[in-house]
Amino acid sequence: MKGKGIIVFLLLGVLFMMSLFLRSSPAVIANDLMDEFSILPVTMGLMASVYFWAYGLVQIPVGYLSDRIGVRNTVAIFALLGVVGSICFAFAQNVQMAIWTRLIFGIGTAGIWVPALKYLSVTYNPGEFASLTSILSSIGSCGMILSSFPLAVLVERTNWRFPFILAGIILLFLVICAWRLIPAKTVVPDTGNNEPDNNEQGRVKSRISIKDYVKRNYKLFFFFIWAFLIYGSIFSFQGLWGVPYLEDVFSISRQSAGVMAMFLPVGIILGGPFWGLFSDRYFKARKPVLLLGTIGFLAAIIAFIFIKNYPGVIIFSLIYFFYGFFGVVFLINLTSVKEYLPLEITGTVMGILNTLMIMSVGFYQNVTGYYLNYFFNLTNTATAYQNIFIIYGLSAVIAFVMVLLMPETFKE
Repeated sequence: MKGKGIIVFLLLGVLFMMSLFLRSSPAVIANDLMDEFSILPVTMGLMASVYFWAYGLVQIPVGYLSDRIGVRNTVAIFALLGVVGSICFAFAQNVQMAIWTRLIFGIGTAGIWVPALKYLSVTYNPGEFASLTSILSSIGSCGMILSSFPLAVLVERTNWRFPFILAGIILLFLVICAWRLIPAKTVVPDTGNNEPDNNEQGRVKSRISIKDYVKRNYKLFFFFIWAFLIYGSIFSFQGLWGVPYLEDVFSISRQSAGVMAMFLPVGIILGGPFWGLFSDRYFKARKPVLLLGTIGFLAAIIAFIFIKNYPGVIIFSLIYFFYGFFGVVFLINLTSVKEYLPLEITGTVMGILNTLMIMSVGFYQNVTGYYLNYFFNLTNTATAYQNIFIIYGLSAVIAFVMVLLMPETFKE
């Protein structure tokens, strides 16, 4: 990676960082929104989750457009919607407007991650994909750090609206940079050429049907189910309940809760490159790495389930850290799916997978919001939150079974 390639890579990472900032921000401002709009946790869960439903529903067209019109055009078109949505959300006067504007910037920021994966898949050596994807994810995950303690401080000093105006301005600047710097042509070239052997191979590949390919390779579903369970569990908590859990159960201030919750994205940032390098360079395998990550993720959930009394800042920060560190092994799952596919359909199928992953967060946020609202009326706050951790734990157990059924995809 040299010169302009480094700049484009970093630019895509910062764009993804803004996407994750906007995605995760409700965790810090959830109580502000519930107070201002006079809504219950179940409605707050709907408001947070609509981002993921919108984001998820456009992932397939985003993948298709990445394959057809290229990375630059796809990123620019969608990110501009993100700018509009972020600024309009800052001026929302009621819950209906807040939901609609969050939906808009959900669609807008949906056109960053999959095009970035497409850019990596056609620009760099396949053996570097897991490592580069992990690094890109780590850069993006800085947005989750910004949406924890730094956002809490900014909201305390201004209000919950100002950060979204600022985010919209920054995102607009990044869109302009993306249009100027990202190469116009990042579409996979036609594999049919004048050489006899390759020409026949090109014609066969050009007729690849995604539907038929998935039918013939049913083991893809194990990767997809695993992604739904783990991704939904980690980001529904990180993006919505991570801070309110500490505030509601242990009466911790927003800024202190933000500091501890910040260690979850720190774990994601450090865990991404670790799992990528561990899988590519040392283990030279995917399946054992996914097993280790899933077991560690389940262990972190069990720790949450059995916490009854406040264990202190250090213990809580470590649990949040390992929740993110082990959960980010989902990047290895993405790599496995990419390795399982012909290059010609990576953008479209990765778009399908990303749809599933993003919509899993919306699903879990809706379910956990309903559960919290239900158990708040029946029992105490701590038990209500304990029940959502049990849901996450059961999901991790099923995910572990899915890993056992997966094929190994790593190739020298």
